[in-house]
Amino acid sequence: MKTIRRLSAIIIGFVLFISGALKLMDPVGAGLVMDEYFSFLHLGFMGFASGFFGVVFALCETILGIALITGVWRKVVAFVSLCFLGLFTLLTAILWIFNPPMDCGCFGEAIKLTHAQSFIKNCILMALWALAFIPVREQEPTRKIKYLSFSIASISSCLFLLYSSFSIPLMDFTSLKTGTELYCEDNIDFEEVDDFTKLHELYPVLSISNVAGESVDSLVLSGNVLVASVHTPQKMSESKWAKLTSVLNMAHESGYSTILLAAATPEELETLVRDPELLSYSYFADRKDLLSLNRSNGGISFISDAQIIAKWSINRTPTKEKLTELTQINSTEALIAENNSSSLKMQAFLLYVFAVMLLL
Repeated sequence: MKTIRRLSAIIIGFVLFISGALKLMDPVGAGLVMDEYFSFLHLGFMGFASGFFGVVFALCETILGIALITGVWRKVVAFVSLCFLGLFTLLTAILWIFNPPMDCGCFGEAIKLTHAQSFIKNCILMALWALAFIPVREQEPTRKIKYLSFSIASISSCLFLLYSSFSIPLMDFTSLKTGTELYCEDNIDFEEVDDFTKLHELYPVLSISNVAGESVDSLVLSGNVLVASVHTPQKMSESKWAKLTSVLNMAHESGYSTILLAAATPEELETLVRDPELLSYSYFADRKDLLSLNRSNGGISFISDAQIIAKWSINRTPTKEKLTELTQINSTEALIAENNSSSLKMQAFLLYVFAVMLLL
């Protein structure tokens, strides 16, 4: 029975840790999920703090998962996890009943669950909680070394959040992730589309317009294109605008087509960008599209013959040598190299934390 109780707690902890870590990997996405919940619960006035609450909630979820896996402070953790799971179960039940057009965000962008699936998942976790903690007074004592493993894993998760806040997600699960082939709406055969709600999942489109409001989606459909995307122009500092200008000029000299995409009107952009050279690269796109293209506000994306090959954060833009290298190798090789590097970092982090929690 002791084994069943401990295993049940570890399973709950594993689910919470993975759910939280996937959101810590993508703080912007965590904020978007929280924003949807605020809208659904008619708390739109809280939207300004959705990013903060999204990250805090994800961090609490991650640390609670670590506590369950390591088995520290078992009675306190039993109470806190019951509150968390009870809240999740109630929310997913409400979502199932009202069926709003939103995702529960349980696992960020990585795994999409229907509202019914989310509710059933939480009911299973509640049943596991009962196996793990009832009766609460009969919890086994914790080995002292586990408090050390809890501390190391928690600090590592906080550092991982810090890294993610200044970077882009190590693994991209958005509709415009690396490897995606873009389409132009003019070239889509609408007779083949059965469900128009999934149109952009079947045919990913990056809708771009020029100053006159005309569609110019074809700008990213051929050749080597370097795209600088700004999803919240008002939060860009002058130094970041200058950095984007430098990167786009460097790419232009290396033979790339270069464009700046901003979620703004031409008039708004002119008040924010004082460099006429940067304005000459400017086009306009929807904020949601730009958030899918690159989570970084001022991110850089490399698109080759309509396929998204690589992405960089404004805090770690590509060098001229890197841009030159990308034009000299096969786009498939470049895509594999970029994806493998990021995926290995994420896998290494998860393996390290699990080793600390389970083996230490």
